[in-house]
Amino acid sequence: MKKKLLFPLFLFTFSAAALTATAAETPATEMESSSEASETDTLTFEDLSGYTFEFSSGAGAWSTYFTIEKDGSFAGNYHDSDMGSTGDGYDHGTLYYSEFSGHFTDLTKVDDTTYEMTLSDIAYQNTVGETEIIDSIKYVYSEAYGLTGTDTFKICLPGTPVSALSAEVYSWVSIANDNDTELTLPIIVNEAEELGIYSYKRSTPSEEARSLYDDCKTAYDDLNTKLTAASTQQEMNTCAGEMYTTTDTCLNQLWQLLKDNVPEDKYQEILKEQLQWINEKEAAADKIRQENDGSSSEMQASLDLSARTLARCEDLLTYIQTTAE
Repeated sequence: MKKKLLFPLFLFTFSAAALTATAAETPATEMESSSEASETDTLTFEDLSGYTFEFSSGAGAWSTYFTIEKDGSFAGNYHDSDMGSTGDGYDHGTLYYSEFSGHFTDLTKVDDTTYEMTLSDIAYQNTVGETEIIDSIKYVYSEAYGLTGTDTFKICLPGTPVSALSAEVYSWVSIANDNDTELTLPIIVNEAEELGIYSYKRSTPSEEARSLYDDCKTAYDDLNTKLTAASTQQEMNTCAGEMYTTTDTCLNQLWQLLKDNVPEDKYQEILKEQLQWINEKEAAADKIRQENDGSSSEMQASLDLSARTLARCEDLLTYIQTTAE
């Protein structure tokens, strides 16, 4: 299911297991312009570390998102959600998902605006092909779309003529490019699959956290309005489930930022608090389900989960803003 996505989303349920996810480091360098790259005659992974790379087609349900660090290591996330694909035990839909990490090596100049690099290795947190159901969502663990089919990738810098790219490659990055004749941003090209991966500047942890929370709160309020206007129990259940998915998505993103950027002693303190919060959240939802046997029990549980999770997002936002390095 391929749709358009404007920004990266991480749609997975926050549980104790999620706390052990691999995290990327967060540098703050910026890409040299093509003229500067020509003067220094080199492009480095440190230059690339100032950007976030994303493969999607604009706006919708799927995306591959990753960052590259100054040593060539990378880490990211792929998801493709199909909330209409439900079944026994997974009323909230299906998620094709992976968390991955690896290394790029052999960054080599081709010409003034083009470089090549090798995908040396890539590893997945979960075994590709396996499935499991977590909190009424079926997870299908998958490869990172955009990073398969080859181990050689091109990097095209700002200033690269659009005419130097195939129409298929440019179609993937055109939505992020500000000029019809040349690139205004660095892109990564998977020539074997005819895919283009666009980029944008990495924000500070505090800026990114605020943006994530604000987007979550807007979506939460919109869904709450839809819930109020819903006329059937099924519609209400769907809205409540999406409210929880939305807040849980934000919580995971904020936790990753916190894990990457707060001092270790503070992180361990918050981790202990977080594990306690997870247990309390899940116990409260179980109690609601046990005490409400009717058709609205899952809706009530989802609403309680979403409210608690949104409040916890506010806590993590504050921690990141006040303690992030």
